[in-house]
Amino acid sequence: MAELYMVKIGGGSITDPDKPRTARRDVISRLLEEVYDAQKEKGFNVIIGHGSGSFGHVTAKEYRVNEGLINKDSIRGAILTKVVASELNSIVIDEAVKLGIPVFPFFPSSFALAEGRRLEQGFVSHIADIIARGFIPLVHGDVVVDSKQGISIASTEEVLRFISTRIPVKKIVLATDVDGVYDKDPNKHPDAKLIEKVTPKNIDDVVSGANVAHKVDVTGGMRTKVSILYDIVRAGNGTTGYILNAQTPGALRSLLHGDTNTKCTEIRAI
Repeated sequence: MAELYMVKIGGGSITDPDKPRTARRDVISRLLEEVYDAQKEKGFNVIIGHGSGSFGHVTAKEYRVNEGLINKDSIRGAILTKVVASELNSIVIDEAVKLGIPVFPFFPSSFALAEGRRLEQGFVSHIADIIARGFIPLVHGDVVVDSKQGISIASTEEVLRFISTRIPVKKIVLATDVDGVYDKDPNKHPDAKLIEKVTPKNIDDVVSGANVAHKVDVTGGMRTKVSILYDIVRAGNGTTGYILNAQTPGALRSLLHGDTNTKCTEIRAI
């Protein structure tokens, strides 16, 4: 079976952060096309995930959904958050269909159960089966059942981590709205330096210094992204992780092609 790649398209890139529930269809289309072109040319299998950006994160923050069932508005908040997340997912599917990309959507709440905000139980055999049949699974961050707090939010990175514990992954790429991991927030500090490689030698320093999101992000921002990506890489067998800028046309395609000159942060377990 061909090697499996995972690609997460960040919500900050495919939505307008200043306009709630506003998708950037042109960016969605370009990134999907970059992934699909690379897949056809290189022959790998791929799972695509996308973030929620100004759709799910705004509503989730308003209702404090990630804290669980904490008050009388929690159930309403969970429902509304799922609705807006599904709304963006439908837009992504629509753009994929226009391009002839055979995406097959999977909703994390239907195949995984959280325990204290971490996905611990579930099954993904149907995802592996659909890959073998020529489809591209499409997942996204979702409100899921949580055995400890009733409900919680499973970020797209957490969903991909859960799947990777059951299906071997060779490469995982997070396409965000920055070039990679910086020693401080590049949106606030012009002298911020890109960290090109993350390994066991510097992971603790990188995680402690990684900037939290400068936008609304109820799942922890860059610090959480780096931590989960490192977990995936460390648990894998030769898995490599990357964080790059989805806003740079062609960067995602180049990295998936194996271009070592692509500007990014590379994460390895050795």
